[in-house]
Amino acid sequence: DPRSGFVFDNEQWAHEVALPEFEIDAQPVSWAQYAEFVEDGGYERVELWGDAGWEWVQREGRRSPRHVDQLRHGVLQQRFGKLMRVPLAQPVVHLTWHEADAWCRWAGRRLPTEVEWEAAAHQGASRGFRWGDVWEWTATTFRAWPGFAADPYRDYSQPWFRTHKVLRGGAFPTRARLIRSTWRNFYTPDRRDVWCG
Repeated sequence: DPRSGFVFDNEQWAHEVALPEFEIDAQPVSWAQYAEFVEDGGYERVELWGDAGWEWVQREGRRSPRHVDQLRHGVLQQRFGKLMRVPLAQPVVHLTWHEADAWCRWAGRRLPTEVEWEAAAHQGASRGFRWGDVWEWTATTFRAWPGFAADPYRDYSQPWFRTHKVLRGGAFPTRARLIRSTWRNFYTPDRRDVWCG
């Protein structure tokens, strides 16, 4: 974070990247949008899932996102240990990378790369691009940037390169002073315990 002088080792350092023209949705996928995918049999359609994603669906036996008790006529979801009604306009949360990727295939879209996401976060505010409500999965596999050097806590990033996917943004429970467009979060594609969508 330029204001504090702190950056994580996996965010070091700024470098040039070629960025072809792209389009990106201005807001994260909502519960209403995701409910359409579920109701259209999204969890039963193998063609929407990659091999690892379909294996995850079969292993988990899921037909909806984590903590969801109801998706029709409003979402009933466990949040902070309580069953709550969540407005359909809010961003969907607790999705794995596999679920986010399958929704994109169903909708005729794709997950953005982390470079696309960051460019949109920097340049898209005047065009309605909103972020910070939910950690957003990207298509990018977590890797070192040019010139990477591990910080003294060597196990923060380095062991997870090539096995995790990058998330960007931050989520509504995240302290506002921590949310920044350059934060590279990373989890395995099957994680859904975090506020990700």
